[in-house]
Amino acid sequence: MILFVSLFTSIASTQELPEMKVYVKNSKMEKGFRVLKTTLSDSLLFKEKYKDSDYTLDYVLRYYYSTAIDLSCKENELISMSGKKIPIQSKEPSTMVYEVMELIGNMYYGQSEHKEFNKKYEKD
Repeated sequence: MILFVSLFTSIASTQELPEMKVYVKNSKMEKGFRVLKTTLSDSLLFKEKYKDSDYTLDYVLRYYYSTAIDLSCKENELISMSGKKIPIQSKEPSTMVYEVMELIGNMYYGQSEHKEFNKKYEKD
């Protein structure tokens, strides 16, 4: 019985974790990262390059914007570090990432992340 309960608990907890985990957590908030929930199921769609850079779409979100990506969800939404759910209108990976970047750039903690990425992107 104990084995069954521990097995069920481990399966349930793995289902809550996004497939594409965050690379860098924001130390200013307890949770430390955001989650982009998307109806898209193929992680390779996020491997296209961000504009004309060497960065992939997923790398930009996961590294510079402290945002994990959860695939195959019922809807497209951004869950902030405080737990607030924000609907995402875009359906394509590139426009979805741009929309998320702008939303985060307008958040209190996201402003510095957005500025840091833009400085880095302009240098490269």
